[in-house]
Amino acid sequence: MYYPIRSIHQGAYRLLHNLHYLMPFPIDQDFYVSPTFQDLLNNTLAGRPTGWFKTLQQYYYRDRWELFDLRSDPEETVNLAGDPALAPVLESLRDRLVLLFYRDIMDRLLNIDMDIM
Repeated sequence: MYYPIRSIHQGAYRLLHNLHYLMPFPIDQDFYVSPTFQDLLNNTLAGRPTGWFKTLQQYYYRDRWELFDLRSDPEETVNLAGDPALAPVLESLRDRLVLLFYRDIMDRLLNIDMDIM
């Protein structure tokens, strides 16, 4: 089970970079067979409310960039990465993330995603 995510936090904001965002988020076998997940899956398939803040589709397929304001959204339910008003925050955090993981840690996975630099 492998799904690389890089994250950085500054002030009220947390940025997540889902490196394999086109790939479905993996589900561990133990979680998949649990009554909780089976209930979520069955309710989704039946078109019933899940009682969860994400749809199953949102859980499996995550956006490439996820930006959250932890003051107004501590549970990270609303992705603000596409908000034009927060473009400077997104750019600043992306720059810091690249410097930290690519330059300082030499994270090889960020090498496959060079268009973020």
